[in-house]
Amino acid sequence: MTAHKLFVRRWTDRMREQFKILRSIVDLTILLYIGIPGLLLGGRAYYGLWSEQLPGWVASLPYLLVPFFLLFFVFVFAGLSLYIEAGDVLFLRQRPLWIRGLMLRGCMVGLVKQALFLGAAFLLLWPVFARHYGFSSTEIGILYAGTFTIKAVLMLASNILAVLTKGWRRIVLSYLSLTLLSTIYVAWALSGIERPWSNAVYFALSIVVAGALGWCRFRIQGRFDAEVREEERQKTKLTALLLASAVDRPKAPHQNAKPWLFRHVRRMLPSRSPEARIAETLVKSFFRGSELKLYIQFTLAGLAAILLPPYPGNTIVYILVLLLLIFWLNSHRRAFFARELMKILPLDKGMEYQCAAPSMLMLLMPAVICFTAGFGIKAFPVWWGLPVAIFGGILVTGILASFYGKVGIALARK
Repeated sequence: MTAHKLFVRRWTDRMREQFKILRSIVDLTILLYIGIPGLLLGGRAYYGLWSEQLPGWVASLPYLLVPFFLLFFVFVFAGLSLYIEAGDVLFLRQRPLWIRGLMLRGCMVGLVKQALFLGAAFLLLWPVFARHYGFSSTEIGILYAGTFTIKAVLMLASNILAVLTKGWRRIVLSYLSLTLLSTIYVAWALSGIERPWSNAVYFALSIVVAGALGWCRFRIQGRFDAEVREEERQKTKLTALLLASAVDRPKAPHQNAKPWLFRHVRRMLPSRSPEARIAETLVKSFFRGSELKLYIQFTLAGLAAILLPPYPGNTIVYILVLLLLIFWLNSHRRAFFARELMKILPLDKGMEYQCAAPSMLMLLMPAVICFTAGFGIKAFPVWWGLPVAIFGGILVTGILASFYGKVGIALARK
């Protein structure tokens, strides 16, 4: 057994594990039926970018957006895996050359993988660069090399920060490093591709920084536990990505933790009737829980869906978004009363329907105001359409809540 053979075995096991994860969620037969037509359609569209006139939306893109678009490929899957395992502390501690050999090979494989991923992205964008922006093959190669060097620096810097820092320090330093690297890359991409002296300074600085970061990474000692944790995080990144929408992220335990919304017991409704109190409890539990993040995401996505289509075509989108919001919030309201705790409380038989109006009023109002404001901006001039739309959102919320109240009272009487 040598360090090279050990690395090859670990790399093979890692690839086999990733393949098993993909097979567990993707039917290869169905993927074959989808993939072949997708490849044919994609190949035809790619051929059209070379031989036909570019689409209008592509021809209207300014070069200013290109560096920011390429940063997306820099930040996606920018983690660095060094193939270190927890058992190495027992078997390879006395062989530091083996550990460094594993780390060096892992670093090289990671850089090659990122180079291939970035190369595929540039290959797809090549006709746009060549035909729309007029880049030569040399200029596209320089842009590719500059993007790859900044990605290599980002991979090494992220791994070092993950090993040496944690908590808020890691978050702050990560954002500062991302901001600094992005600023340098955008400044160079906008002004330096056709200037030899700018290219020379950028590449020299990138190579020096990458070399210094690599030297520091291989000189780190006494942080083996942190290295193993970071390696496990990179190892399970695909699993975490696939399960992100199905499993909630576990919450860290906090003693005497207080919610940052509704921290004090205050009235939300003037009435002190039982249905008003239950409605307040329902609304507070919703905005204090994990549903708040989904509520914000739904509001932003719905607002974008209303703003993108032209008026009056977005009227249909506005109505559909309202219906989806009502259906979702009403299902949460019904799930609230289906909890075991609510079954223990001595509530009247029609309490679920009696508090429908006040609870739906408070749940709907923030999102409906945003949706109606977006609709008003598209339909009328901003200077007076926005205030009218906000008032209209409050009115629409009141009408919907009143409708739910009448239906709830009718059901309660039955």
